[in-house]
Amino acid sequence: MVQMFPRVLYHDAGSFEDQIGGHTTRFRWEPVSLTLAILLGIGVAAEVGTGTTALVHGTQQMTQLEAAIDQNLKILETSITALQESLTSLSEVVLQNRRGLDLLFMREGGLCAALREECCFYADHTGVVKESMSKLRRCLKEHQREREAQKGWFESWFTQSPWLTTLLSALAGPLIILILLLTVGPCLLNRVVSFLQAQIGQVKLMVIRQQYASLAEIECDTPQ
Repeated sequence: MVQMFPRVLYHDAGSFEDQIGGHTTRFRWEPVSLTLAILLGIGVAAEVGTGTTALVHGTQQMTQLEAAIDQNLKILETSITALQESLTSLSEVVLQNRRGLDLLFMREGGLCAALREECCFYADHTGVVKESMSKLRRCLKEHQREREAQKGWFESWFTQSPWLTTLLSALAGPLIILILLLTVGPCLLNRVVSFLQAQIGQVKLMVIRQQYASLAEIECDTPQ
């Protein structure tokens, strides 16, 4: 008579917990994608802020330089015009004195004959100076009209209020990166969450497989 008994293996709670706790491999997963995204965002924000600041300050300095040059030219034009008017007034005084002296020395034949010298005549070239200064004034007015026409409402803010220039330059980079994050952030976040969930699922699967492999080894080592 042959009796057959099924092979039944019984594991108590202590041995089962030891198997699970002793062979469980813990993995430390750092949020690499999120860290790279944050670093990339900070870098882009810094670059955008720096580029915007440089562009704004460069345009503002160029405009200020043009205005300063025009202002200096206007000062020179005013000074030269004043000198030209003084020279014209002086020439009128000299000619008036010359006529008076000619009347006094009329019996001797005039001032030149009395002095026995060649007569000197005044050559007026102030018309060239007047014409040049008139052209310069027209050019300055034209430059001013061109600057006012090219200056938009956004640029006028930077020109009229220096504190607004500093404020907008400081906030431009963070605002741009915030808009980019609000636009592309949800998609990136979903990708990161999906990637992390997939990695966690793989880790769980590896742990379960390792636990079953350990139990199978114990069953094989147990004598019948």
